[in-house]
Amino acid sequence: MRQICIPKQFPNSKAEPFFVTSPKTPLYNCIAWAFGDNTRWYWPDPRHIYFWPEDVPREISIKSFIALFGLIGYEICNNGDFEKGFAKVAIFVDTNNKPTHAARQLSSGFWTSKLGQYIDVQHSISSIEGGDYGNVGVYMKKAQKP
Repeated sequence: MRQICIPKQFPNSKAEPFFVTSPKTPLYNCIAWAFGDNTRWYWPDPRHIYFWPEDVPREISIKSFIALFGLIGYEICNNGDFEKGFAKVAIFVDTNNKPTHAARQLSSGFWTSKLGQYIDVQHSISSIEGGDYGNVGVYMKKAQKP
């Protein structure tokens, strides 16, 4: 894996670089990637341009994103610490508490994200925080199947 830092958008990546895990693709975004779908772009836009499940409110709110991940069994939890037997996601928010990004925890304890139309990366939570995506607003987890 190739190591990179993107200090303009993610200042903490200077100290904790990203590891590139896939080539650039506009096919899917971070929300889809965290959800486990690399076939389409997820976003609750009012014009219905992007995919969003019909039974989840089509609004850019933390409540709506929690409902999205709830569809596949995630529940709010206290932190992003690695817990054996659980999958976790982190939903990032801006200063207005509007969702901006989502990341999924890997079995190594590191996290994976899709950076817009760009690349997938493996990273620490702190390497993403404090930049363009804001900070983690909520962590969610679900039991993994054996």
